Amino acid sequence: MRRRELLRKPTDCQSAPFKDRKSTLTNDRIPTDIWRTAVLGYWQGLDLQQARQGVVSGVKDTGNRAAVTGGKQMNALQDVCADLWRSDPEIALEVRTNRRNDLPAYFRPAKNWDLVVLYRGSLVAAMEFKSQRGPSFGNNFNNRTEEALGLAADSQMAVERGLFGHLPPWFGFVMLVERAKGSMRPVQIPVGMPFPADEIFYGASYIERYRIFFERMIAEKNYDAVALLTAEAGQSDFIEPSAALSLANLEAAIRARISYIKALPDEVFDELTHK
Repeated sequence: MRRRELLRKPTDCQSAPFKDRKSTLTNDRIPTDIWRTAVLGYWQGLDLQQARQGVVSGVKDTGNRAAVTGGKQMNALQDVCADLWRSDPEIALEVRTNRRNDLPAYFRPAKNWDLVVLYRGSLVAAMEFKSQRGPSFGNNFNNRTEEALGLAADSQMAVERGLFGHLPPWFGFVMLVERAKGSMRPVQIPVGMPFPADEIFYGASYIERYRIFFERMIAEKNYDAVALLTAEAGQSDFIEPSAALSLANLEAAIRARISYIKALPDEVFDELTHK
């Protein structure tokens, strides 16, 4: 029975108050002002975390580290994506964005994702939200890309080994990077390597390296969709370095996943997810 639960050219997006949009998103594109306000919410969240950290314990990280170790700075962007997953009134998807969203992994017992989407108690999607601000772009770029690469390898191997049944989950990633001198100037390639680096990296900035990294992750099917945003500190206006990594593409991919799950008869969905 059917369910009744009801290309590479950068784009510049230059905000309205961030309102409760629990039931207001439709099949139209999300207004750019909502995304801008979510980006601004990231910077405001950083400032708040930096001010609050150590109030109880008395231990405070130094520099900008205090702002990025609190773990909630991406909540505004996460909330917009959560609302998008809930936007179709014809299907009752459960969206979880609490602190414990553990899913099976292959090289480790489990991975805690930032956002997971369930239908009839089974997983249909998972998303991760990461950011990078200055001034330590070099070390943080390596950390962020290693995290994203390791997560993809672990998750895709879990899919191949049948840990998610016969219905592979949809995996998404949202990355926000500060636009600053350190992230926009060309980065030197290490010298003395026994083989030369891929020519695409010569003259590339850290933002361009992020673009290359995530475009290749999509091309190799490590993630189903990625959004890469860049913004100056404290600003709501953002630039998308790649059409393939744009919010429009992310939205379309999420809506396509919702439509696919909605089109499956419940008994087929249950069989695919081993229920």
